Amino acid sequence: METHRFSDWFITSEIIMIGLTEGVHLCGLLFGWTFSRCALFLGAAAGAALAFGLCIRIIKRHKRRKSRDGRGFYACRQAFVPQEAIGGGEGLLYALFLFEVLSQLIFIRMGNTVYVERDMTAETVGSFLAADGIYRVNPMTGLPYQAGMPFRIKILCLPTLYAGICRVTGFDPATVVQFIVPEITLISCYAAFSALGRCLFPQDQKKRACFLVAAAFLVWTGSCGFGMDGFNLLCCGWRGETIRNCVLAPWLLSLCLRRKWKSAALCVLAEACIVWTLYGFGVCVALMLGMAAAQQCCKALSGKGRGR
Repeated sequence: METHRFSDWFITSEIIMIGLTEGVHLCGLLFGWTFSRCALFLGAAAGAALAFGLCIRIIKRHKRRKSRDGRGFYACRQAFVPQEAIGGGEGLLYALFLFEVLSQLIFIRMGNTVYVERDMTAETVGSFLAADGIYRVNPMTGLPYQAGMPFRIKILCLPTLYAGICRVTGFDPATVVQFIVPEITLISCYAAFSALGRCLFPQDQKKRACFLVAAAFLVWTGSCGFGMDGFNLLCCGWRGETIRNCVLAPWLLSLCLRRKWKSAALCVLAEACIVWTLYGFGVCVALMLGMAAAQQCCKALSGKGRGR
């Protein structure tokens, strides 16, 4: 039976955080909660979710340990033996991949290519903190909104999430939006590609290492072209479209290949909270439906082949 790997836990926890933020964000919009109250509820909900996840993890680990004890000493010893040893070639590839990732993190931290044209995310986050409310002050004028924002934009929760990070860490909005969040997005992107690589090359660690090296290289090459995923990832990694394209989409593809449809549905819901594409139901739902249809077609064709 396949176990959940770190990449799955990592991205799932981020999606859960997005869902919790969306809940308090809507409460702030619909019921007029202050941002301080929203941040308090968000912190409490995140703490409760973390405690619940740790309890589930401990229970599952205890059950696995108990089942190993029932199979005897040899089975217990085998459980602690690494399933795959990293050879010299794979080690060099992983070292190259690590170098690429570290260089990209440094590139983001330098901040020379941060693309903020027509982007008001940092200013919006600052207005949440200054006015102690969600969309109460226009960040361009510093005055209350004279005309209402489209509701399809107001329901997106990322500014509230970033403001919550500012409240917890004490960093200013520009630091959180332009540096901290893009670095987290970059790491999440490679976690998603790691999960996808395990699906594409389940028995070949060298090919998985090559896959990650190639993905990191394509991110570097894409950073030279405006609008490409590499550019979005390294120059504006706080945007919802970047998170959708570089984190949710590759992870969703790996989930579909593993037929984990419940987890795949989480990607659809997360997209609805961070990107306006037909009110959120856009790329992720199309990808999931397409993968489901493709698998059904392959199943039907294999059944006909066996019948012959």
